[in-house]
Amino acid sequence: AGGYRGGYIFPFFSAGAAFGRAFCFAFPSVSPIIATLCFAAGINVAITRTALATSLILAFLSGEQMALPAILASAIISLFATGYMPFIKAQLTRSDIDFSLFYRKNRPAPVVQDSFMAPKGQGVSR
Repeated sequence: AGGYRGGYIFPFFSAGAAFGRAFCFAFPSVSPIIATLCFAAGINVAITRTALATSLILAFLSGEQMALPAILASAIISLFATGYMPFIKAQLTRSDIDFSLFYRKNRPAPVVQDSFMAPKGQGVSR
């Protein structure tokens, strides 16, 4: 992650802020603060799958609490747009998002493991 102490999170925030500023140069009517925060949230959520935590961290660390709805909206859009694309090899896909978005009457419920230590295939079906 570039050798930063923050691991994956802060480099993605920086990349998102850079893309947000570039977006502002292309569309000058957009607020630079909203654009940088929304792009930072979108990129981070695409990788880490943490929409609420990312939105809260960005809104409160930047001091722009009133931008929280826009940041959360961009984070949720990013989560649903990239839900099927794991960018990190060890990352699991979100089967709960698949079940909640595309409900079919005769489809079985997803298998959820109660513990990460449970043997594979012995999860609890809910």
